[in-house]
Amino acid sequence: MCYHTALTVEENDIARAMNAEFLEKDRFTPKKEFNGFENPDYPIVRWDERNIIQYFEWGLLADYLSFRGLGKNDKEAKKARNNCLNAKIEELQDKVSFKAKIGNRCLVPMNGMYEWQWADVNNPKCKKTKYLVSKPDNSVFCCAGLFNEWIDPLTGFTTYCYTICTAEGNELMKEIKNEGQRMLVVLDPSEYEHWLNPKTPVMEFADRSQIELKAVLAEPMQLGLF
Repeated sequence: MCYHTALTVEENDIARAMNAEFLEKDRFTPKKEFNGFENPDYPIVRWDERNIIQYFEWGLLADYLSFRGLGKNDKEAKKARNNCLNAKIEELQDKVSFKAKIGNRCLVPMNGMYEWQWADVNNPKCKKTKYLVSKPDNSVFCCAGLFNEWIDPLTGFTTYCYTICTAEGNELMKEIKNEGQRMLVVLDPSEYEHWLNPKTPVMEFADRSQIELKAVLAEPMQLGLF
């Protein structure tokens, strides 16, 4: 799974890549590393408001948490949310956290994602080498995501949140992410509108073998997890 991304370009570059405009100008700050576990506000485009870029929190809050009366700050809710930073595309139609939101498609932009290669896949305490994975030209690309408008049963406050889909890794990602061999569902620009169409079967995006990526060692200043 991928819980750390990079978006280091300016608003205009993001807008151009997503063919949309920011709803709130001058709010975005480029950043070398966004940590999903901090649930950062992040720019996305949702299917039903295609022409605008707006801010949602990374980490999907599932509807069942509301039904159980769990507030956003409840320990169990936080744990469940951390488990929904990513969503396996093979499980979207069956898993309770996602199946009701499978039509809530969104695009999640980035120009890099961080992955760790394990020295020993059988030893969680082994040395791990951090890589920055990006497009060959370092350009902005979009990943497939799902969003939710989650209402806290305790406060009535709405949290706008999202998750990023994952699939089996392509050849490069299997080599880098050797303990899990997964990758984010990186979309080709020609696929953006297809993903945003709620009627398009999600499994049409499960094969990412055609996506070209490169990986370089992350700079020391980018280290943050280990």
